[in-house]
Amino acid sequence: MEERKRAVIRQGDPMAMYAWKKQQEEQSKQQKAFNKNSGGAGVPLRPVYKGPQPKPNRYGMRPGYRWDGIHRGNGFEDRVLETLHSKGRKKEEAYKWSSA
Repeated sequence: MEERKRAVIRQGDPMAMYAWKKQQEEQSKQQKAFNKNSGGAGVPLRPVYKGPQPKPNRYGMRPGYRWDGIHRGNGFEDRVLETLHSKGRKKEEAYKWSSA
């Protein structure tokens, strides 16, 4: 409650311009952090890859904006994801068989 009262800028306040600038700086910092962390709806800070949907990877990272869409790996990432998926699937299936 106290914070909301302090945040209100009143007419005739000698520090109103300072408070307004401070609010604008805070909002811009929050917007930049939002854009950086989640690729927010604002203007992108960095270029983004705009090609076809890439294959998933274990870190959930998006490809760089210069990537041409050609997979040049040796298949290791696919094997890792397949192993992780199959382990979870086996546990789930074992649980279903044991409980029913």
